[in-house]
Amino acid sequence: MSTNTAAGKTIHNDKVKNLVITAFFTAITFLGIQSFRIPLPAAVGTPFLHFGHIFVVMGLLLQGGKRGAVSGTLGLTIFDMLNGYMQDAPKTFVETALKCLIVGALFVMLKKKTAGDKKKEYGAAMICAVVYGCINVIMEFIMGTISMMIMGSGFAAAAVGAFTSLPATVINAVFMVIAIAVLYQPVKKIYVRMA
Repeated sequence: MSTNTAAGKTIHNDKVKNLVITAFFTAITFLGIQSFRIPLPAAVGTPFLHFGHIFVVMGLLLQGGKRGAVSGTLGLTIFDMLNGYMQDAPKTFVETALKCLIVGALFVMLKKKTAGDKKKEYGAAMICAVVYGCINVIMEFIMGTISMMIMGSGFAAAAVGAFTSLPATVINAVFMVIAIAVLYQPVKKIYVRMA
């Protein structure tokens, strides 16, 4: 009987720990945008350089695809809802969930092939960061084009307008990849010790 109780407590403790870690990544994703924003020029929207995607990808790589998708999606969507971007919240929710699930699945696949080799795992993390950034740029272009067409622009004008806004997204993607390159190894060591 005590074995079942001990096993039950362990399962309960793991669930609570996972919930707390997911909430932590949600909070730092939100704070990564809320606390650090540098506006960037763009024809569509009001983009800015921020730490949000860094924490989304870090949460994704450390927690796994599903929990990383939850924390990243919630962090970015809550930011939109609390900062006057309510019209973008549904788009942010769907885009982030898709990016995280795709990149999370890719990381699981690549990580299995590393067989515990830290250098190969780091390489897999970097590949996933680059893929996340590329998907973000592609989705931003598609959604920017659609948004401008909904507002009445023709396809060509909408595509050109969305394309002129891409430098801000590319800057954020490059910033995120560089930050992941620098932070992944030390943060993973801390995460493994604490989780």
